[in-house]
Order: sequence, then C-alpha cells, then structure tokens
Amino acid sequence: MSKNKLLGAGAAVLATEAERPRRVPRAADSQRDPALPQQTDSELKADQADIQPKAGTLLPAAYEVSTLDGMDEAAQITALEDAYRSADNTEIRSFQLAKMRGSVQKGELLKLLLGRGAPEHRGLKVGDYAESLGIKRQYVYELIQSAEDIRALAPLIEATQTPLVAAQAAVLAPIYREDPDAAALVLEAAKETGKLSAASLKQAATDLGQRTILPDVSSAQTQQPRALPAAATAPRLDTLYKEFAPKAVARHVQENPAALLERVTHIEDEMNKLLRRVEAARRAAQKALNT
Repeated sequence: MSKNKLLGAGAAVLATEAERPRRVPRAADSQRDPALPQQTDSELKADQADIQPKAGTLLPAAYEVSTLDGMDEAAQITALEDAYRSADNTEIRSFQLAKMRGSVQKGELLKLLLGRGAPEHRGLKVGDYAESLGIKRQYVYELIQSAEDIRALAPLIEATQTPLVAAQAAVLAPIYREDPDAAALVLEAAKETGKLSAASLKQAATDLGQRTILPDVSSAQTQQPRALPAAATAPRLDTLYKEFAPKAVARHVQENPAALLERVTHIEDEMNKLLRRVEAARRAAQKALNT
C-alpha cells in the first residue's frame, strides 16, 4: 500500500473515533438497585450511627451545670455540696447493698456445701476447703452466721430500705429476734447519727437500754464478720463459754457435727498454746520475785 493510501486510512479511523459517543464515567451509586428506595447522605449517617456501640448505662449522667443558672455564687456552692453528699450516700448504699447480697449468697451456699459433706468429698478439712473457694478459713462459720442474721432481719431491711452488712446485722439481729420494734428504734437512732455502722448501732442500743449479744466492736472490726471462726487465732474465753454452752453444742451437733469437731480440735490447739504462754509468764514472774 502506498504512503498516501496509509495516510488516508489513518485519517478515516481518527474521524470514526471522533464521531463515537464518549463513555460516561460510572456514578458513585451505580451499584445501587434502582428498584430499592434510595437513602440520602444524612439518612445514611444516621443509620451508621445506630449501629455504633452506644454509651452504656453503668456510668451516671454528667452533672447538669445548667441547673445552676440564675443562682448566686453561695447558692451554687450549696447546690453542688448537696449533690456531692447525695453521690456519697449513693456510693455507700450501693456498696452496702452489694456486700449484703454477697454475704447472704455466700453464707447460704457455704452452709449447703458443708451440710452435704463437700470438704470430705474433696478430701479436705473444712478450713482447707474454704480456702479452695477463696474464703479465709477463719471466716467459714462467720459467713454462715452472717447470712442467717441478715435473713432474720429481712422484714426490717425491706421496711426501712436499709441494706445492712454482716457486722451491722450481727449487732441488730439478736435484738430483732427478741423485739422487732426495739430493733427498728435502734436502727433509726443509728441512722440519725449520720453514719450507719456496727459501732453506731451498738451505741444506739446501749442508749436505748437494749442488750447486745456481741463482743466489743472497734473501728478496725466494723466491717469484719462476727467472731464465730473455724480457725480463730485468739478465741476469747467469754465468747467460748457461750459458744460451748450445752444448748449451743446440742444445736451444732444437729446441724453439722463434723464442723463442730473441727472447731473443738482447733480450740484445743489454741488452748494448749495459751497454756504454754501462761506457764512462761508464771516462770518469768517467779524469777523476778526471787531475784
């Protein structure tokens, strides 16, 4: 083919291409089904927000600062202080409620486990079995007793909407068992002090002339369970007399003789330690007198 013919063919091809319609760029929504309703950008963003993790309900709402509008400085400070005290009371109540429920559940479950011979089934003593459950061995029977005390106080707790922890229930339960009305008065008097605790309950009971069946409560013991341990490190003689009274022993024999035997064995060990210390003290005193 001559040079002129090649040039002519090339020109014809270019003319043909120029006459073809240009391809329209694909639209961003070209993959949408035209038969389905379409969403606007704002609607799409709203839907995407709906599927995002929402804020939980565990955290409280932020304090509404707008509620202070129109107040002078002194009134604003008073309102904020009142809100703080309310938050503090809420925290204490929530803590006591959780502690109370936990004490009841653990104590009742532990009693069921011991009653069914769970320690023997696992080849353990009661104290070792308790530790396998994450319970300090000296609190085995305290937990059980605490659950019983709190259950006994259930009508008073519900009527006053006042959760009680183990140490508080230990003070109030003996009074309630003898006189529910007197226990209600003691509870109310303790609450009026502004700080509900085992110590304030005991003081209120004393002021109202009520007899409390409980060892002395110190500030370090206000959150500790009652002294009915399976492995107490220093059992008090006055509490032991009550604990091993004939009626108490008969009750323990019926409820859990294996646990009673464990307790007696431990007390014997502790008494032997005490006797050795007493004898050492006697020798020291005699030596001092003879010199």
